[in-house]
Amino acid sequence: MPTAKTSHSVVISAAPTKVYDFVSEAARATSFVPGLSRIYNVRPASTQPGQTWSYEFDWFGMMVSGNSKCTKCERSQVYEFQTLTGNPSTWTYQIEGQGQNSHLKFDVEYEIPNNALARFASQSVFEKMNHDRAVEILQNIKTMLES
Repeated sequence: MPTAKTSHSVVISAAPTKVYDFVSEAARATSFVPGLSRIYNVRPASTQPGQTWSYEFDWFGMMVSGNSKCTKCERSQVYEFQTLTGNPSTWTYQIEGQGQNSHLKFDVEYEIPNNALARFASQSVFEKMNHDRAVEILQNIKTMLES
């Protein structure tokens, strides 16, 4: 299966700890990731490497469900998890303090399902749609944290 990666970054008027606490709470992701309808079975409750959860995601009309696992978390610096089943991917949020602000960089590396290529006619169209979604995710985080 082919793979792709998308990246985007944004400056947020919030301290790195506030940004980290926001993005690292697994169940909260449904509020800022378009298409992510459900996070459940979060164990343990606190963010830490090895934390797991189940998810349901509408990926441009393709329903994907599976299990995720936190692979890296360093408070105020980086939060990373992988979707292990459903559609394999790695999501990384990197945070750098910039005075009173934070620079948030978001990377997603994912496998492209063959049915997506057939549905969207080309890999480049699908990758562009995923990049646009990454931009939307960061804009949602920025809006929620700066409100």
